[in-house]
Amino acid sequence: MTYLTGLTYDAAVSDPIVRTNDFSPAKAHLSDVMTQVFHGHQPQLVSRHRGKEQMLLVRPDDLVAMLDDQRLEVLVVRDGDEVTLRVLEMGVLGFGDTLDEAIEDLLLELRAYAARFFREPARFMATGRATHAGVLLRFALSSDEAQRRMLSEVRETEPVRELAAPA
Repeated sequence: MTYLTGLTYDAAVSDPIVRTNDFSPAKAHLSDVMTQVFHGHQPQLVSRHRGKEQMLLVRPDDLVAMLDDQRLEVLVVRDGDEVTLRVLEMGVLGFGDTLDEAIEDLLLELRAYAARFFREPARFMATGRATHAGVLLRFALSSDEAQRRMLSEVRETEPVRELAAPA
């Protein structure tokens, strides 16, 4: 399969660590490339324009495993009969009368946020929200149950106390 094994364009790297393919041969032999990526669990770079443009091909489940350290920090705030879940770094909230209801609401909100993020990635990647990419990608590629498990590591905060009205 020497037609698939390309060299990186970095002269300092004599033997690429991740297999790199030129775009045209990769396109011509896409079935073989996909077999290597999927069945062989071999991530591959595809390059064009002398390496100025590159993309990474990787199995989604392998990528989820690679992103396993990406965590959502979820805070729980209980106020009377209401539960609020908050993903601090994203400003995403879920509400409910019970923790389970708040989790369901937060799942809906996170799915909507992830959909917006990946529908317009250039917009988000040009801001401080670029740091959300890893955990959102893990979330988006995970099953419904795995998404729920990502929210199971919640941290309780102090209950909200009402301030006394000024006299």
